[in-house]
Parts: sequence; structure tokens; C-alpha cells
Amino acid sequence: MSPTPQPPLSPRTPASAIVVAAGQGLRMQSDRRKQYLELGAKAILAVTLETLAHSGCFGSIVAVVPGEDLVFCRERILGPSGLNRCVDLVAGGAERQDSVYCGLLALPRGGVVVVHDGVRPFVTAAQLRSCIDTAFRQGGCILGVPVLETLKQTDGDGTIRQTLPRGGIFAAQTPQAFREEILRAAHERARREGFVATDDAMLVEHDGGRVVILPGSRRNIKITTAEDLVLARAFIAAGWLGGGG
Repeated sequence: MSPTPQPPLSPRTPASAIVVAAGQGLRMQSDRRKQYLELGAKAILAVTLETLAHSGCFGSIVAVVPGEDLVFCRERILGPSGLNRCVDLVAGGAERQDSVYCGLLALPRGGVVVVHDGVRPFVTAAQLRSCIDTAFRQGGCILGVPVLETLKQTDGDGTIRQTLPRGGIFAAQTPQAFREEILRAAHERARREGFVATDDAMLVEHDGGRVVILPGSRRNIKITTAEDLVLARAFIAAGWLGGGG
């Protein structure tokens, strides 16, 4: 059977978003999953979803959450913010890579797909638009920031083996954006081969795709630890949500 023809991609094709929030949040050492902790008066995940929904960039947004949390997220995360009208919920998989694939299956074919961490609420609309535009033109891109610290490689007992050059080394962030057919092909190849990656850019690289880095921001933090949450709340107090680079 021949594949169903896809409509041509154009700058006016609406982008889609996969917001990954299916993790357990163990590094936060909290009795609640990190994506549900409060940032201001709302859950971190709700703040992230509102940022994407209000950006005007997306025709479809899918939030991937733990399967046992679907009702909770519908009633407590989407409902109070009115996000039920523009965000669909999908049950995640065992690993992040599986969860992204679950989200991908729930999206329409074609266009550009943006993958974003549910606990990265300080992304800006300008960053989202830049990623979408670059993925449309070049196939794939991510946000990243240059590594500033000196990098050490150690052996099993903690002894330093070498100091690594940090020139040209970036810390990867999300959003990561790709043409839909490129991202889907990379995920399907990885599933066939049992290849596991730490982000979607690595999957596309493994499939031979080209991914470029755009300037990220040190404000675009991923809230993973208790210290990150303190910093995020300081950002909120400083009025940095939704603004700045």
C-alpha cells in the first residue's frame, strides 16, 4: 500500500507541540511529581502549557502525562486555566523517548513539531517562533547555551582522567523542533533498532538528519531539583515569566 500523500509544507502550516510531562520527578525529592508543584499560583505544567497556548504558534498541542494522572490533569491542570479547549492529553510511556513517540502518534501528519519539557516554563514566544521557522527551513533545530564551566572526565573512582575542551560545547535545551516526517522517521528507526537517546535531536542525528543550535537562554531552566524551584520562583518574583530572551 502506498503512503497517503501529505500536503506540502509551507510557512503557513500550523506547528504542533508535544509537551513532555510523564516523568516521576524523583530528583525533586517531593511527595508530588515535579510538574504539579506550584509556581506562583499554578502548577509548573499549567504555566508551561499556557505559555505555548498563548504564543499563537500552534494548531495542536499534546501534553504527555503519566497514564494514571489523566483525570487529575484534565480536572486540575487544564480545567482551571481553560486549557481543555486547546490541549489534548496523552498517556506517556516507560521512558521519555517512548512518551514523545506517544505524543507524535496523536498529532496530525505534516508541518513542524516542537518538543518541549513540561517543566521548562520560561520559554518565550520569540524562541518558539524562531525554532519553528528554523525547522521549517532547515529540518531540525534546538535551543542551547554555551558551556561555561571547565569540564572534567573521570574514571569509576572519581579520579580525573582529562580536562575536556569546552569550545563549541553547548548544553541542550528545549524546545527542539523538526519537520514532522523527519522526527517520525527518526523515532521509528530508533524503535526498530532499540536505539535509546537522551533527547530528540540525538535521534534525528542517529538517523542522519541535520540539527542546528539556536541561542537559548539561561533563564530557560528545566525545573528538576529543589534548587531549581527556588530559582524559578525568584524568576517569577522578578517578572521574567514570558519575557526576555
